[in-house]
Amino acid sequence: MNTKVITTALFAALAVVSLSGCAAVPQPTPTPTPTETALASPLSAEEAWDSFAKIADNSCKKAYEGLVEEDIEGPNTGRFKVRLTFEQGGENSYAYILPNGTAGLLDAGDYYACEANDLLHGLEAADGTTYAFSLPPYSADWPLKVTFDHVTATYLTTQVVSGNERKLAYTVEDELFAQVENLVEGSKTKITFGLADAEKTAIVNDFYANMYN
Repeated sequence: MNTKVITTALFAALAVVSLSGCAAVPQPTPTPTPTETALASPLSAEEAWDSFAKIADNSCKKAYEGLVEEDIEGPNTGRFKVRLTFEQGGENSYAYILPNGTAGLLDAGDYYACEANDLLHGLEAADGTTYAFSLPPYSADWPLKVTFDHVTATYLTTQVVSGNERKLAYTVEDELFAQVENLVEGSKTKITFGLADAEKTAIVNDFYANMYN
């Protein structure tokens, strides 16, 4: 037999065996991307507005019983905003302190616990209707926009303040604000309702004592 013919036949046979062996190698199965479990049910625009408005009202009323707001992330990490009860401090109930020890004066509306509620009650409709003593109904025309992220169970608000967009994300526990993230500033603030401990109470008392002396 011609040597060239034998060699050609041998190469052909080896190629078949090689291809067969490759075909037999199992191919890896793609791992499916896990689906994120939603923490709540979706809400319509009107439902999100009504729910947020009630929680904002609850939170501000609860703040009268005492409040501590702590920046846990962002440009002012470690800042405390403390609100004493009226029985504790009367009008001298609001103050903050920075990590470097600098303290300053606050107003009731300077706390996340009440900021949204104050804004809601300050809305005025085109016909002149105001809502100082009631919660405003949903309207797509309000300067405050509210949506609900049902996957993370957070309320997202958008408003324009002095020409700058302000975007906040509210985490809720027990129908009260528990954390507020300022998405533009990059800060997260933990909200704790109730009487401040002795150290936090001293922040407020010391601030006013120094201011009046």
